[in-house]
Amino acid sequence: MSHHEKIIASFEAYQAENEKFKEKGIKASATRARKALQEITTACKERRKEITTEKEAMDGKSGAGMSQDAARHAHIRK
Repeated sequence: MSHHEKIIASFEAYQAENEKFKEKGIKASATRARKALQEITTACKERRKEITTEKEAMDGKSGAGMSQDAARHAHIRK
């Protein structure tokens, strides 16, 4: 499953659990909703990295192959 698909699946899970929590007062659904939100956060961060890599490849920077974060850390280490 791609990170994009994980975001969509996690959001759908969040919506369902949030509805159960808000409308029916099911406390366990609150925990599951929070878990889905955490999964969205993680998948979003990974997807952002993928998009940056894809964009750099489109710009002809594929030889560098280093994300902005990696470049920043490499610069700090020097």
